[in-house]
Amino acid sequence: MNGILNLNKPAGYTSFDCVAVLRKLTGEKKIGHTGTLDPQATGVLPVCIGKATRLLEFMDSAPKTYVCGCTLGLETDTQDIWGSVLYDRRPETASVTRENVEKALRSFEGEIEQKPPVFSAIKVNGKKLYEYAREGRDVEIPVRKVTIHSIRILDWNGPEEPFTFEVVCSRGTYVRSICHDLGQMLGCGACMSSLVRTQTCGYSIENAVSMDDLKQMTAEQIEALLDPSETAVSHLQRLDLSEDQARLFCNGNPVWSQDLTLTDEIQAVFFDKQLIGIIRNKAIAKVL
Repeated sequence: MNGILNLNKPAGYTSFDCVAVLRKLTGEKKIGHTGTLDPQATGVLPVCIGKATRLLEFMDSAPKTYVCGCTLGLETDTQDIWGSVLYDRRPETASVTRENVEKALRSFEGEIEQKPPVFSAIKVNGKKLYEYAREGRDVEIPVRKVTIHSIRILDWNGPEEPFTFEVVCSRGTYVRSICHDLGQMLGCGACMSSLVRTQTCGYSIENAVSMDDLKQMTAEQIEALLDPSETAVSHLQRLDLSEDQARLFCNGNPVWSQDLTLTDEIQAVFFDKQLIGIIRNKAIAKVL
């Protein structure tokens, strides 16, 4: 069994939980996911099965789209609604307008520096941040650059109610940190109250299969749902080779590229409509 499953991850499951369930349902041991979602988040989780797992490292560079619920006036230690409440200023949000929020959200667009939440899996000195947090230890959290391609309000019913916004962002972006930072800008605090990933790696939530449906299927039925490996790299530049070039490429012979003009981008290499490998910075990164 080889290919990619577009899974709609349910709330209450870790991303690894989903992999474990699929291993049991399919009998396949070689399964991995890309783009980890927090346990309470839902939405698109591409799962690679069999030989497709070799593409995991190249899939996560595509922009991701999320629909996020945000609650104004509430701050928690995890920057989301499931954490311990630090401050509750919800009665003080009455003066916040949609225009205030829209202006603040627009300031996030472009390349920004983001400080990840302390309850995250980012490692500092070989240890995950949430491990420091659970031990009550302070640690300096390094900021990192992420890109917000677009961000806009989808639904607004006044500052007292959670509102939703859509954000298209780069790999490594913490959407709950956007909520937290938004609250700081508005002076009332805020936290994430829901999160759905609607698109990533060329996959959309409209075509995703639910975990409940998968549990009712046989391994053969699940296999029929798999997309070919080529779909995992649809966001990469494509390079088509001739038969001679493809043979040299697959044998690792550097002569394969002597008549080609290559870029410094990661490229998906094809022969006869079949994905045969990946190159990075003009060098072979993976032969499939």
